[in-house]
Amino acid sequence: MSSPILPHGQLPPIPEGCGILPIADNRSRGPHSTLLDLPPELATDSTEAVSEPPAENDALEQTYRRVLARALALAASALLLAALTAASLAHNAELHQSFLGAQLLFRVIAVSQLLFMSLCGKYVEKLSIAPAAILLFSYAAFCALELSVLLSPATLAVAFLCAAIMYAITAAWGFLRRTDLALPITAIFMMLGGGLILVAVNLLLQTQSFAWTLSSIIVVIFAGGAAYHAQQIRDFYQEYDDDNAEGWKASVLGALFLLINSVNLYFLVATFLSTTDDDDPTDALSH
Repeated sequence: MSSPILPHGQLPPIPEGCGILPIADNRSRGPHSTLLDLPPELATDSTEAVSEPPAENDALEQTYRRVLARALALAASALLLAALTAASLAHNAELHQSFLGAQLLFRVIAVSQLLFMSLCGKYVEKLSIAPAAILLFSYAAFCALELSVLLSPATLAVAFLCAAIMYAITAAWGFLRRTDLALPITAIFMMLGGGLILVAVNLLLQTQSFAWTLSSIIVVIFAGGAAYHAQQIRDFYQEYDDDNAEGWKASVLGALFLLINSVNLYFLVATFLSTTDDDDPTDALSH
């Protein structure tokens, strides 16, 4: 008996009882259907191949990134306040001389910063968001007054301004691009960008050579400090998320710890450089 002629592209029907299912019926039901008659090892591989990978930028990860970016933004605001405080001393010679007359007192207060760091580590987490923010900005203004004893306020203001702009640009990049600023490569870009910033600021203000030196040092120290404490600041969210779901307290405390550690390291370096600062206190910002 001759087989009937089928149209082009159509397969003959499958006899019943042969154990072969059409491809459309030989699949498991569900969002990721797989073939039923594959060997176990092939079936496992195919299942893993079609399974969706876990989302990298989930809501929690985005919160971690916002906490770090917000901490850098708050630190930038505090550094800007420190720059304005130092600039006010540069334009007020009498006020600056009054601080110079209390050098011994300020050196004693400088030593007390070590105690302040230890106290912050134990008790500052008990503060709410508003007192922690007040402490952050008060400490920034105090650091400008303290360091003005060792360095000319004008050069100090330029250095703080460069660090503030560097942090602000990095924080804006983290917010706009939703980038994880805890990546090691961030520190490299911060140093490169900070170098361009200090060149632009010092050329614009026509500062002396010592201001260039201080600006370069503060860019390296604060960029390295941000890279060193980045993961720690991200982890603050797990410790202080009971205060605010968006992690505001974690950001404020992260900015405070970042400022304390970086300023103390900068203070040690500035102590060795203070003897070479022969610039007039008002020369850098008088143009």
